[in-house]
Amino acid sequence: MCFHCGSSITKKNGIRSGKQKYKCYACGKQFLGGIRIFPEELWKAYTEGKQTYYQLAEQYQCSTRTIQRKLYLHKVALPEKAYRDVVVLMDSTYWGRLFGVMLFKDGITKENLLKYYIKYETNAKYIEGIGTLKAKGYNIKP
Repeated sequence: MCFHCGSSITKKNGIRSGKQKYKCYACGKQFLGGIRIFPEELWKAYTEGKQTYYQLAEQYQCSTRTIQRKLYLHKVALPEKAYRDVVVLMDSTYWGRLFGVMLFKDGITKENLLKYYIKYETNAKYIEGIGTLKAKGYNIKP
């Protein structure tokens, strides 16, 4: 079965690195035989099947590093944040004289909503942060 077009009209076409090569008569492309590793299937086996890198490497007959690379290719869809009423806690923390982080946090869920890397702590930056949160759709409660 051709991995490019899905046709079953293929022929053996030599050996490369100990693996059988095939050529598709329908699309003319060449490909190596063997087990194909699809990141989506691998992610499902890793997360839902609770399998380790080593177990997956044995199942797919490859190295654990290959499993890691394929898992890294899978894109995880993050759910959209539901904008809601929030009580905002704001504070700045400094590491050294001229480097700090200004953090805006939800006081109820403890979720980080916004952060700025700053040199100086100013009221203007706090006002800008509140404006940004309102522009994102958060309703700030007093």
